[in-house]
Formats: sequence, structure tokens, C-alpha cells
Amino acid sequence: MQKDIFQRIIDREIPSTIIYEDDKTIAFLDINPHTKGHFLVVSKEFSENLFDIEDDDLINLILTARKLALSQIEKLNAKGFRLEINSGIAAGQEIFRTHVHIIPYYDD
Repeated sequence: MQKDIFQRIIDREIPSTIIYEDDKTIAFLDINPHTKGHFLVVSKEFSENLFDIEDDDLINLILTARKLALSQIEKLNAKGFRLEINSGIAAGQEIFRTHVHIIPYYDD
């Protein structure tokens, strides 16, 4: 099986701006951000999307996403954020590995 782009980031085969990593997740800035500070949190354990992710992996992914979102919006002085998980082509999923977008929002 060919590696997806996120696995290549995990394996350090392509550059990215990593903002967090532990043994189960990795977080890095989106290469096409919707807003300043838009980043992704990716489970290191492969699953295609919410249809097939294991419960423990999902819980860890969401808890990590929340923790990072709260710290990043404070760091960036954002006023709020959106967590987004696209599952399936019809929902706009482009990379078929479970991941969470954290998109900060500002007053301006």
C-alpha cells in the first residue's frame, strides 16, 4: 500500500511545520490554511475516516484536538475556533486518513 501524505509527514519524508507530537497523534500547520493558525491533528494509527476509526483512537484524537485548539487560540489571540472532520468524498474529504482541522477565528 502506498503511503498517504500524512504518513509521509509522520515518517518525516516530507517537510511540515509540526506543532505537536506524541506517540498517538501528530499536529501540523495546514499547507492551504483557511485562516492564520489553521492546523491538522492526525491519528498515527491509520483509519480512513470516522466510519472506521477505533473508539480509543477517536477519543484520543478529539481530546488532543481540543487541548491544542485551546492552547493555540490563546497563543494566536483568536476569539474562537472550529473543529472539522470530513468523512467521505461527499463531505469534502480529500485525504483519506482520519484527521481534524482546527480553524481559528478572529474578530477582524
